[in-house]
Amino acid sequence: MQFRAVIENGKPRIDTPESYKRYLSGFNEGEKIVIDIEKKKNKRSLSQNAYYHVYLSVIEAETGNTADDLHEYFKRKFLRPQEKTILGVEMKLPASTTNLSKHDFSEFLDRICALTGVPIPDPVLAGYTTGNDYVSAPKADYPTEDYKPTEFE
Repeated sequence: MQFRAVIENGKPRIDTPESYKRYLSGFNEGEKIVIDIEKKKNKRSLSQNAYYHVYLSVIEAETGNTADDLHEYFKRKFLRPQEKTILGVEMKLPASTTNLSKHDFSEFLDRICALTGVPIPDPVLAGYTTGNDYVSAPKADYPTEDYKPTEFE
């Protein structure tokens, strides 16, 4: 089980103290437990993920491979598989980009760029960042019902 906390006056203050107490009540008095403490990582943001999918669509246009296939391939090529036990069977599953830190996610994109030779779109020009802060994706203007495509001669 995992609980989040903030250090205050040299001690952890649990974000959800009632859940923490309820969980601990499931152990017997005197029972030994293990507590792992690690610094919280800044996970990649939803905006970074949306930006990644824009990049996948650029690679898709360049290579002819689908964005879904590219995503699966890149996960398997660059991310360490997750070892899981499912129904008593130990297996390795493809990792997810969801748990990558912002730094690791940037490295993931750099590796994709090096492999494919497709440049990473500028996040500022794509509307996904201003400086170092990720923002929401720009709103797309879709054609109205009155839209009529022009014919090319």
